[in-house]
Amino acid sequence: MIQSGFDFDEAKAMLALSQAIYGVPAIPVPTPDPAALGWSKVDILSPSRATLLDNLWQVWRDEANPNRHAIVVRGTVDTTPSILADLLFPLVDARLDLKIPAGGKEIDIPFHLARDEAGSAVVAGTHLGFTLGLLLMLLTTDRPLLLTLLALSANPDAEIFITGHSQGASLATLLTSFVRHASGPFASISKAAAKTYVFAPAKPGNDHYGNDYAAIAGVRGLAWTVLSTQGWVPQVPFTLQIPSDLNTPNPLRAYEGTPPATLDPRLATLQAALEPMSVALRKQSELQARALTDTLKAQLAAETRPVGAVPVPTGETAAVDGAALSHLVDSALSHLQLSLNYTDAGARVPLFATPGGNPDDPSDFFWQHHLGNYWTYMQAQYGAT
Repeated sequence: MIQSGFDFDEAKAMLALSQAIYGVPAIPVPTPDPAALGWSKVDILSPSRATLLDNLWQVWRDEANPNRHAIVVRGTVDTTPSILADLLFPLVDARLDLKIPAGGKEIDIPFHLARDEAGSAVVAGTHLGFTLGLLLMLLTTDRPLLLTLLALSANPDAEIFITGHSQGASLATLLTSFVRHASGPFASISKAAAKTYVFAPAKPGNDHYGNDYAAIAGVRGLAWTVLSTQGWVPQVPFTLQIPSDLNTPNPLRAYEGTPPATLDPRLATLQAALEPMSVALRKQSELQARALTDTLKAQLAAETRPVGAVPVPTGETAAVDGAALSHLVDSALSHLQLSLNYTDAGARVPLFATPGGNPDDPSDFFWQHHLGNYWTYMQAQYGAT
């Protein structure tokens, strides 16, 4: 049975799986072998190909506990689609009510990654690229993850671990939110026992998202974020906070968003200086995101065969085509937030790393990011507790 709290043996297994999905050995030291830890890949639940954003995941089973599975999400790989997902910087609303045509009907997709914050001037937002990545994972490939989650959660004794490294860690974080906020036709997913370990994620959303994630999993000891203190990936995307990112009322804005009747002249001067620059930067970020998503939409529109499937009310599944998914992308873009106020999420497990680069390859800018180094530090700092 899944227990709350950081468990070194669980983290060890999840780190091993997060490396195994890359299909190459870890550096500078090998990470544990999943088979030696009693885990085996479940091919019938794992897709045979990646999504159009080159996101890949696998399902593994604990041989000692057949009710226990792990969903492992691969990190960034050196391909244009995978890097594209990283570069889609703007935030998008974390709670989207989507519809997709399939099987001759419009199917509701409650894509909820945070609680409802009706009436709040600021709401939870998530990284657009990671959000679209998760959406494609849920609905596309020959084994859509949404159908897998429904199948796994149909078992009342199901235990689901969620894990990943780098971009995969950020996607695993959003997936955790989806699982815990699953509602409507997907409500059964939220009933499964779940626990998350992620390694070196980029920041997945804003402070409202981080607070929501803490409430649904972090403070319960069921969502652990393992970070190297010398790694740079967990420090990005770059964060820019401006007055419109603040909750209202505040000294610059009344609850309704209008300037207060009396504004301290010093604050007014500061706002007048900073606001135009920050707005220009956010607008540029939005334009870049729309240009990049045009590439994704063109790829989807070019797909002449079904690219995925969704469950329908009859209990069966219906094929999803590229045009329908292109429509979903447009729906998400209509909920962009003009904000770059990113923060991390989850209960931190810091790995206090030795500063420096790869002694054998000065061009290895990901030296502090490698899971081999994470394994070395995690053993030394948490293995004896």
